[in-house]
Parts: sequence; C-alpha cells; structure tokens
Amino acid sequence: MFLNYLPHEMIEVMELSIIFLGLVGTILFLLFTADKPNTKNLYMKKVR
Repeated sequence: MFLNYLPHEMIEVMELSIIFLGLVGTILFLLFTADKPNTKNLYMKKVR
C-alpha cells in the first residue's frame, strides 16, 4: 500500500478530509432529499 511511504501527518490529514467529505456529503444528501412534497396528503384524508 502506498500509505506506508507517506509521513504520519499526511495520513492523518487524508483521514480527516475523508471524514469531513463524508459528513458534508451526508448533509447535502439529506437536504436535497427532504424537500419532496407530500403527495399522499395524509392529514386531509384524516380530517374528512
């Protein structure tokens, strides 16, 4: 593995950036998928 040739500090920076990018990707995914309109309209069906 090429990580054996890198300094320890570079490996730590790579690990932190992978974690950060994963968190940002998860937040963006949740933001873009949460804006779907409710097509079932369950509240109006219960009122009637």
